[in-house]
Amino acid sequence: MPIASSITPVQDSRFVESTLSLSRDTAPPLRPLIAGTLFAVVACVLAGPFDTDVLPLPSRLVFWLVLIGWNSVKWWLWYAWAGPRTTSRRSVLLAAVVGALLLNATLPLEIDLMFRAIGRPLELSWLGLYLMALLVAGSISALIAALRGPRAVPVVPAAPAPSLLAQRAGLPDLAGVLSVTAEDHYLRLVLADGRKPLVLFRLSDALPELASQDGLQVHRSAWVARRHVAGARRDGRRWLLVLADGAEQAVSETFLPAVRAAGWLQTKL
Repeated sequence: MPIASSITPVQDSRFVESTLSLSRDTAPPLRPLIAGTLFAVVACVLAGPFDTDVLPLPSRLVFWLVLIGWNSVKWWLWYAWAGPRTTSRRSVLLAAVVGALLLNATLPLEIDLMFRAIGRPLELSWLGLYLMALLVAGSISALIAALRGPRAVPVVPAAPAPSLLAQRAGLPDLAGVLSVTAEDHYLRLVLADGRKPLVLFRLSDALPELASQDGLQVHRSAWVARRHVAGARRDGRRWLLVLADGAEQAVSETFLPAVRAAGWLQTKL
């Protein structure tokens, strides 16, 4: 019981935080929203809908500036909350319809209060106001939602897995590795800077990490980078790779086809 009581508040706080969270990324951009709001204010001041044409111009301007400005804030907050939760076209359309139903529910009261605030109370049909506002807001919101589509989820490329072999050898990566040779339970690395560290590692584990480098496994106990191959020569029935540092590496029959296909045997010494 004590354990359960200690966990419940944390879960509750996380639920409240996720429920009340807003995202500016999914909310309408502020500049276009402000421009659209001002355009709507000017249009309504000139057209005088909801019987506001009977008001003097200053009162009409205040009426629509406050009413449309407040509703723009409501819609911004709605999409800031609902946007992160819309991951498909259906959910986007659903958010638009639900927003139109909920946010316009208080519009008749807001219009009535605005008329009273400017000292011109009027008897208006609440149902008529709501249905008219719902039709306009729902149509515009559904159109915007249909054009906007589902919220894009950024794809973050997966970071390459760090090379354990490079870490064991104290290297930033494997780009400087010229050859790798197994010695018992260790690997002898020949590096481009001339060093030859001995690392406790298995060749079978090193080969997948070396796959991104331009090289080949030429023997069950050896891997060689292409740039480290200076040529090749025959020694009886077997092939030997002559390396850039003068050393030689035998090519086993198992890996001979891949080495020949890579063109490493064309330069005979």
